[in-house]
Amino acid sequence: MGIESKVISPHVITETLARHTVSPMNLFIVDFLDPGAEPIKVTVQEGDDLTDLKEKILAQWGSRGLGLAPGDLRLWKPNQRIPLTHGTWANTLQGSGHKLEPIATVLVLTDDVLELGPRTTSKPGVVNVIAQVLPPRQRDVASPPPNADQSEERDTIGTMNARYRNLIQNARGSKSPSQSAKSANYRDVQRGDYPIYDGRYNPAHDISTMAPPIQLYNPAFARFINDAANPALEIPDNVVLATADLMSKASAIYEDENTRKIRIRPALKNAISYGITQMISDDRTTPDGVIMWTMSGTDGSLNEAVALLIEEEKRELGEGGCDASTQASFSMLKYWVQSNNDAVRGRCCCPTFLIAFAGPWLAVLGAVLTDKCIVQRLTDFMWMGNGAVLNDGTCRRIARVLYSLTRSLGHLREYYVALTPTNDPDPSRFFPYTKSFLSSGMPVHFEYVEALERDSGCVTFLCRTVEDTPRTVVAWPPELLYCGSVDHSHDAPSYQPLKMIVMEYIDGKTAAQLQNNLPEDFAAQLSEIISVLHTGGYVFGDLRLPNIMVAKKQVKLIDFDWAGKVGLAKYPIHLARNISWPMGVMALGQIEKAHDLEMLRDLITTTVA
Repeated sequence: MGIESKVISPHVITETLARHTVSPMNLFIVDFLDPGAEPIKVTVQEGDDLTDLKEKILAQWGSRGLGLAPGDLRLWKPNQRIPLTHGTWANTLQGSGHKLEPIATVLVLTDDVLELGPRTTSKPGVVNVIAQVLPPRQRDVASPPPNADQSEERDTIGTMNARYRNLIQNARGSKSPSQSAKSANYRDVQRGDYPIYDGRYNPAHDISTMAPPIQLYNPAFARFINDAANPALEIPDNVVLATADLMSKASAIYEDENTRKIRIRPALKNAISYGITQMISDDRTTPDGVIMWTMSGTDGSLNEAVALLIEEEKRELGEGGCDASTQASFSMLKYWVQSNNDAVRGRCCCPTFLIAFAGPWLAVLGAVLTDKCIVQRLTDFMWMGNGAVLNDGTCRRIARVLYSLTRSLGHLREYYVALTPTNDPDPSRFFPYTKSFLSSGMPVHFEYVEALERDSGCVTFLCRTVEDTPRTVVAWPPELLYCGSVDHSHDAPSYQPLKMIVMEYIDGKTAAQLQNNLPEDFAAQLSEIISVLHTGGYVFGDLRLPNIMVAKKQVKLIDFDWAGKVGLAKYPIHLARNISWPMGVMALGQIEKAHDLEMLRDLITTTVA
């Protein structure tokens, strides 16, 4: 029996190998949070998995991906053909109500990334993957940001940018302001990832929604607060008379809201000297009234229209199923997240005045959009009714508030006119307005790097002086560099009782961060510091590990918010409920040496043990 031999040509071998070797594949990715951005192209190859794809997306995103890790992303495969033509992805997302579930399927680790693209080497004409940055609470906490220990600034700015982009996208897909402001929906919003930071909270989820004082973000708010509280402010007679007319009209009980608007709107316009108009946003939501200002685009400024003020009205207080001030808050957020406001929103924190006007009650609020929506009441609900004869004093007090608003709107207008175009979002939009302090009579300019606490109300920041190298920054003790006005310019408003404190930076870590790596003489050093304080007649009040710094094995105290003279220093009105304080500590109670010593003993016992 013979043996049959067969010769296989090299051509056949090449064909066989080609059938089992997959060529690199180009995938086109769109961003869920920024549907107007151009798609990016990512190349995947055999052996790549979903994590590899996420890493390549973050690398291609550049500044958009700073501070993010693969675990911060969720990837989706479109269920329908979405062409790459400009605007198609944005329109598709808008058509789905800014929800991904109706138009895409979540990808999981076992999915083959090479199945996501076309079986051809030609350029595809459709979206292959949708990338979504997850809210912080939904992220994979086991995946730390890459190089997080090497670049605190990148991690922080990147995290803020991610929160900001998530906030924008969430707001675009949210209910209308009138619906969001209803009690049940408002309660749900305040327990979610993107609450309004106005101090209101859901008791079932006791999460702080307090924020830094809003006047820190724009001096127009500080000017309003100053003027409205200044009895010496001269009010023009025409403003007083217009206020009297507005109060008279506000005292009436109207049959319907439209009749009220017809009577009230001209009177309010005369009182504040600004026309209030209607505006329909891209998403068809309509605030009751807005004061718009159009920037000309000359002299390098932005060529955009902005809302200086947004107003919401109710026929009577409590009607319509929601609070007019809460509805105004949601209207502000809805207005600023519209895509046609991207250019201005990228340059600043969108400072906006709000008016809530229900029946004979009026309130003025201020709002900004950082990586959160912050809204604060600048006045109480003021009674606008004519309840008594001989009420000139009441009329003048309300006129002073309205005239203060007029003046502050002028300052806010100047602020927007001074904005200049830029291609990239300005990271300073996340931080307070002031960027300099005085040293020996000369201004020292600085840039913000990060907030030193993760609490939403944090007012302590790490900063870098503009003239310094990247490693020289201004923040913690030991040396006090400045203590004075928040804004030292000659025409600045008073921020009283607020002051700005600038202290020299220490390159170290807090005792809370070090825990088991504290210096051997940690207890002795800390005891000596407290002894020196007490001998000098001072108390500290908040002696906890996060407020103790260790640099080059030297122990130092930081965060002197509560420290002061014995007999004068008091605990704040609001004391943290989740901290075990020494016996006798109470809100507004005196800070005693005995309290410091008890906290010292507890710290030493804990750290030595």
